[in-house]
Amino acid sequence: MGAQATVGGKARRAARVAVGLARPSSRPRYVAAVRRRLRSNEFSSGDPNEICLVCGAGRPKRKTIRYSKDPNTVCDVRVCRRCGHVGNPDNVHDYRNFQKLEKLPLRARVGTEQRQGREFYMAKMAAEMLGRPNLSVLVYGAGRSFDNKHIEALPNVHRVAVADVMKLRDDTEFVDINQPANQKFSLVLASEVVEHFLNPQEDFQSLFNYVEDDGLLLCSTNVYDGSDLAKHKYIFIPGHTSYYTPEALAHIARSNGYYIDFRVPWVATGYGGPRKRYLFLTKDLSLLTNIACYFGKRMYAPSERPHADTELAEAIAAEKKQAAQQKQDKAAGD
Repeated sequence: MGAQATVGGKARRAARVAVGLARPSSRPRYVAAVRRRLRSNEFSSGDPNEICLVCGAGRPKRKTIRYSKDPNTVCDVRVCRRCGHVGNPDNVHDYRNFQKLEKLPLRARVGTEQRQGREFYMAKMAAEMLGRPNLSVLVYGAGRSFDNKHIEALPNVHRVAVADVMKLRDDTEFVDINQPANQKFSLVLASEVVEHFLNPQEDFQSLFNYVEDDGLLLCSTNVYDGSDLAKHKYIFIPGHTSYYTPEALAHIARSNGYYIDFRVPWVATGYGGPRKRYLFLTKDLSLLTNIACYFGKRMYAPSERPHADTELAEAIAAEKKQAAQQKQDKAAGD
């Protein structure tokens, strides 16, 4: 009797799908559902000894994916069945290999001594939300960013430190993140950092240890929407070992006693791409009201310009052209 019911249920479901595919009004929805089912079936059943490093669910699905724009770029990922977190543990990139500051990659989001970068805009926005004087700010994973210099000039900031895996500068207060946290800050900025976490629960806990109880952790990263991973360049970028869904990030926040909010930065309308998000994490419920009021007046969170990457490339090209011309003029003069 049970087997007959199962067969009957499958037949009714197949008939329903056939009708859905036949109707022009419902066909796109059913086609999308079939594609999602086919993509899901491409995953292996997973290693029974593995668990999700965000929520602890067992046996994440495993899949080898190829970047749609470059089939030679391949990743072996683990996708959690519960929270959707995408782990890419083989995509490790050790930034300690860079022994000099100038050897670190210069990105359009990175602040220089002359130009304000994303971390400055994040800090200025967060300082307004926190709404109190004498703020202490930690720029976590600063790399070659000099935004700490610009943040120091904000009127309600009295102290700024930078944190990283190695010390490459002597011109500012440095925090070694290889050591346990021994101080807390009103505001902790982590711009393009959390996607490098190999063990998100442990690494986020280390990050939270720097945040005051009424403080704010503000992160910038891409957030995965569950669509075809092969089309997401972000997971293929060297060093990106974690790609979070909203559910995965909400679990991390909840399990550590934090509230979380997501907002879209201005750069998402340009080179940052539509999945770029700011994550606001705090234990202070009243701060969520301040965040909501801030965005009640604004569509996007502040950031570098949407086409800052093009502007940076043009500026670098102009500098090289000028240097070449000066060299040529000098040779002609000699």
